Amino acid sequence: MEKKQILIVDDEHEVTSFFTYFLKQKNCDVTVAHTGQDVERLLQSHSAGFHAALLDLKLPDASGLDLLQRIKSVYPACEVLIMTGYSTIKSAVTAIQLGAKDYLEKPFDDLDGLERIIDSVLEASVDQEHDLVQQAASYGIVFTPGSPMAKVAAIAKKLAPKAIHVLIEGETGTGKELMARFLHGESSRAHHPFVAFNCGAVPESLLESELFGYEKGAFTGALKARKGFFELAHNGTLFLDEIGEAPASIQVKLLRTLESGEFIRVGGEQVTQSNIRFISATNRNLEHEVEMNRFRRDLLYRLEGIKLAIPPLRERVQDIPAIAKVFLEKRGGSSCEIDREAVEVLQQYDWPGNVRQLINVLNQTLALHECRVLRAEHLPANVREKARDPRPSASFASEFSERLDQECSKFIQSVTHNVKSIDELDFAYLTSRLKQLETELSRAIIEKGLTETKGDRQLLSKKLNITKRTIRYILHEKT
Repeated sequence: MEKKQILIVDDEHEVTSFFTYFLKQKNCDVTVAHTGQDVERLLQSHSAGFHAALLDLKLPDASGLDLLQRIKSVYPACEVLIMTGYSTIKSAVTAIQLGAKDYLEKPFDDLDGLERIIDSVLEASVDQEHDLVQQAASYGIVFTPGSPMAKVAAIAKKLAPKAIHVLIEGETGTGKELMARFLHGESSRAHHPFVAFNCGAVPESLLESELFGYEKGAFTGALKARKGFFELAHNGTLFLDEIGEAPASIQVKLLRTLESGEFIRVGGEQVTQSNIRFISATNRNLEHEVEMNRFRRDLLYRLEGIKLAIPPLRERVQDIPAIAKVFLEKRGGSSCEIDREAVEVLQQYDWPGNVRQLINVLNQTLALHECRVLRAEHLPANVREKARDPRPSASFASEFSERLDQECSKFIQSVTHNVKSIDELDFAYLTSRLKQLETELSRAIIEKGLTETKGDRQLLSKKLNITKRTIRYILHEKT
């Protein structure tokens, strides 16, 4: 059997020595690098390539994220494991999004878990993505290999066993609670309760007693003591849905419990300790809510140990046939199918209500039409009509670009026409004013975009394909 070629990159000699011994016991050839320069030299000279690499995120002369991309560019098939301390787990998740296979937390206390992760890399198989598809489907999360949801599910699978809180962002109907159940079900807490609490569905006056419980006689109608969601979720997972709806009074109490793990029942005096993993979800931009003083910044930092963003259905239309197939098999039996034209109509629709809306449309269609094959004409009229007139796309963009080019040409002609002689021209002022015009136009577009997205900077950054830092820069805000 061919030996696996493994690269270990860490500036700590104890770490490289440990993994060298560990991997040689698994019949691997090990190459060690202690700096970014060492890695660059090896990438140029190691003609055999590497099957896998263990890469520290922090090196004295290089960024682990930069080295990750460099390794993957030279050896695309090389599986990279990131080594990181707890304080840099967010960077480790970024590394996974850039192509890393998984991450290992320092110090390496759980040797059995460490060995399982390394073995999974050494025994990497093309069946693993298919296995993830099947695993996620058991929680109701349906996607196909290569879908944007596949990457989110892969990250969630890696985060599930970690002792870290997760904030799930996504539009209404994208399946945030399903993802929370996936995280719980694949964690070490799977045999303990998963408790879901919708922060926007309970009146503010009842929130505290629902979350923390109450003692007998705490208020009128409290005839006996009752456990709250914090006690019910002990040793398990508490899912705080629509956390952005939580009022300020509850945000303070949530923060205190997140920090200490302690709470007191309403009307009680005894401090109770809870062992809970928090998973929260929101369809709001919480950073914008913080800026508008509607959400506590310190609570956001506590909740978003790691942030997962669920893509809307319109960004993963390749999953629609699979979602429809799974639903029809459950709802109508294996004899009920959907034809290709109906699938195309569904893929052309924008789905503002995401997967939930798609399921409702299919459910409504089956209720009205008892058929063995679901055809396009069976679908609701509003879906068919909007699918025929799809969202503004390439043609609109091309038309806008053409108009913009024409306006720019007119502007240049107008300016040059009014310049009788270059002797009269203040060229420095002209170039300075043009740069200022670029700034003014960019700011006007950003402001228009913020109006359209109701202040949602994350959505605006996606629409314009720029970072939120760029938005702040254009608006002349401090970063």
